[in-house]
Amino acid sequence: MADYLGAERAALESIMAQESSRALHQEFLLAESGTLPDRQARLQRIRAVGARAWLRHLAAALQAEWSDAPDGMQGKLELHVARGQDRLEALELEEDAALEREGISGDVDADRRRVTLGAYVRLFAEGVGDIATPNGRSGPEFGRQITAIMRREDAERRAIEKAAFEAWSGSPMEGILETARTTAASPEPDIVRVLEAAGVWSYIRVLCTALGTALDPPQRAAEGA
Repeated sequence: MADYLGAERAALESIMAQESSRALHQEFLLAESGTLPDRQARLQRIRAVGARAWLRHLAAALQAEWSDAPDGMQGKLELHVARGQDRLEALELEEDAALEREGISGDVDADRRRVTLGAYVRLFAEGVGDIATPNGRSGPEFGRQITAIMRREDAERRAIEKAAFEAWSGSPMEGILETARTTAASPEPDIVRVLEAAGVWSYIRVLCTALGTALDPPQRAAEGA
């Protein structure tokens, strides 16, 4: 699936443009009503655009690469995520609680990324379970399994995030964050966009691994070896 995501980059760019246009339209509507988003609201919108676009791209990869994917799964998954706002909010509360149990990082933006992206990943996984019932698992069961794998792989996810940020920005990630902490000033907008993009990519990349593990159990993989 990860290979598909890279090979079909043009498709992702088209999806990203659609999601960005949708978010911009929503912002115009808010502005017309006299409601201007603050910094956190803008960051949340950037985060949501990236998450929705990448998950739509991943839905296409799953349809193309998973041999057991039912017909029409891609469209159903996209609809599941698009219509899942209420469920997403509930999952964000669960991610918030998990964050408090494990300890906040002290970086508000990083913690909010973790909550939002963790919730989106689980929403997507629940859609896979609802639509395909892999190995008889329901949406909630499959969502919990994927979330458990993602948490076990969090060190790898953070390494992917750091590598992506440094490749795209040309700057050391720790240096940027340390400067922000010591000066109490937010990073430049271009740096913030790269931080958000690297965060989304890290979740999508590890989600590919988690889906591969959950959809191709060891005994089945061994049979095909």
